[in-house]
Amino acid sequence: MAGVSQPASGAAVVVRLGNAVDAEVAARLHAGLITEGFLSALGPRFLRRLYRRVALSDDSFLLVAEGPDPVGDGSGIGGGPAAGFLAGALDLGALYRRFVLHDGVAAAVGSLPELLRSWRRAWETLRHGTSGGGEEEAGPRVAELLSIAVDPAWQGRQVGTLLVQGFLDELARRGAGGAQVVVGADNGPAIALYRRCGFVPGQSFALHRGTVSLLMRRPVGAGPQDMGPGAQPDGAGSA
Repeated sequence: MAGVSQPASGAAVVVRLGNAVDAEVAARLHAGLITEGFLSALGPRFLRRLYRRVALSDDSFLLVAEGPDPVGDGSGIGGGPAAGFLAGALDLGALYRRFVLHDGVAAAVGSLPELLRSWRRAWETLRHGTSGGGEEEAGPRVAELLSIAVDPAWQGRQVGTLLVQGFLDELARRGAGGAQVVVGADNGPAIALYRRCGFVPGQSFALHRGTVSLLMRRPVGAGPQDMGPGAQPDGAGSA
């Protein structure tokens, strides 16, 4: 699965499925750009383990946006520097259980001081993963956009839009019925991005004590909203 955009610079961007090696890129971008939630405080080592599990699990996936390869095959498409990443999960609870089972001890030991300071927020995040995303309703569980970040050098070039569209395309390929994302209620640029990609704001709730989060949802397969040039508020966001 890949999507191609044509940024203002004329250099094409490719979105591809990531692998375990790409966890390094995802961890670096997350640690440097995503300030919401508490995961960034746990450090790149913890994040590398988390995103490696995302890439390896059957019910989750990484997407990586790449710029052109300067010494590639001459096509000018892909294979170059990472422009951004996105992590998604078809079953968030299953992903968290696999992470705890396979990586929990090593991840906890490597980030023990930070986890002790943030144990309440860690529990709140795990609880979200097993509670249906803040809403109790009938029907199948929808897939979740976990995190997204765009390198500052590539912001303003619709890379965020391309990543979200790649996420929706991958969900459609896997037969998911819907998508959701939890975003800080005060994160205007991220909310605007998701709106343009067809997500509709739903309920507000306290994912973490003292902060207000917004749940946004979208049916998979529905037509995107305005995604024209110049409409992209590229940045970073996280569930």
